[in-house]
Formats: sequence, C-alpha cells, structure tokens
Amino acid sequence: MAENMIDPLEGEDELTPAEWRTKFKEGHTQDATAELAAKFMFAMSYYHDRMRLHMMLHPLFFLVGFLTAFFLGE
Repeated sequence: MAENMIDPLEGEDELTPAEWRTKFKEGHTQDATAELAAKFMFAMSYYHDRMRLHMMLHPLFFLVGFLTAFFLGE
C-alpha cells in the first residue's frame, strides 16, 4: 500500500451503524461531506452505466451461444 494512503479499516473491528455515523461526522465540515457524497454519486453513475450495458448485451451473448451450440450439435 502506498505510504500516504489511508486504510479505512485499519484497527477497526465491526462497527455498528451508529459508530460509523460518529466516525464519519468527526472532524468533517459540511463541505467535505458534500464532496464525498458527490464523488460517491459519480462513482455509482459510472458503475450503473456499465451494468446497464451488461444487461443489454446479456441476451445477445445468450443467443449467440445458443445458436453456436445448436448448429455445432447438428
């Protein structure tokens, strides 16, 4: 791990939801919280777009696989 990277799980056991809220509230301003939320939304948008592409292509790959097996099995 890079020297300047922060490990969010370092020294942490399983925390309750209330403990996580307290951990993320400490030392953060509303601006920092808003920035974190914006980064999360952009990341989720990226993965949602990728999943949508996968869902659109899945039937195509299924059909190609079925037709390949059908014609090779003759």
